[in-house]
Amino acid sequence: MTPELKEIKRLYRHYMNGMVAQSMREKGMVYRVNFGLTMPLLRRIAADIPSRLDIAEELWQDKGVRESMLLAPMVCPAGEFGYADALRWASEIPTVEVADFCCKFLFAALPSARQLACEWVASDADMVAYTGYRLAYGLWDRVADDDFVRSIARRAFLCEGAGRGVVSAMARQWLAEGMMRPESAGTIVSCIASCDGLDPERAEQIRALGGGLPDA
Repeated sequence: MTPELKEIKRLYRHYMNGMVAQSMREKGMVYRVNFGLTMPLLRRIAADIPSRLDIAEELWQDKGVRESMLLAPMVCPAGEFGYADALRWASEIPTVEVADFCCKFLFAALPSARQLACEWVASDADMVAYTGYRLAYGLWDRVADDDFVRSIARRAFLCEGAGRGVVSAMARQWLAEGMMRPESAGTIVSCIASCDGLDPERAEQIRALGGGLPDA
């Protein structure tokens, strides 16, 4: 263990909050080790950690500890983190919380973010697919052009009603956001007719998200 990680772990113990950790366990958010640190505390710790790939990787490899996996994307320099690195991390994400942090603090800043989102939403692995939809949701104001919207929408149509738990819920959230945006709602609706396997009733429900927009 490097001196940097030793100091970070000392801070975990200093700020630990057993009540938060217990509450998370009761809600089904189970980690091998959970110090119960909140977002403000994680931000405070991250602000004092050098933005270095080696530190981020050491934190990421500390997989039994919730706070280490949350801090890793917060301190990882996006410019040094490649496509292959993102694929590896996505395959190792253990929880929705870690996926959310990776998307918010790292994946969305990568040059390959759009490609990664399109690939991950097609995954049969639920956590990878969730990460894809979560990343796509975070990209609405960045790279959500028509081609990107069509690519995600065709997958989301079939996923949102597929009973895949958090994956379906995130796909539904992405669609709902897109249908509320004038610049993307028409593109989403235009994909409905070409989506083989989409139940007509589900198609009408999706159209209703945008106030009953007609087919484009």
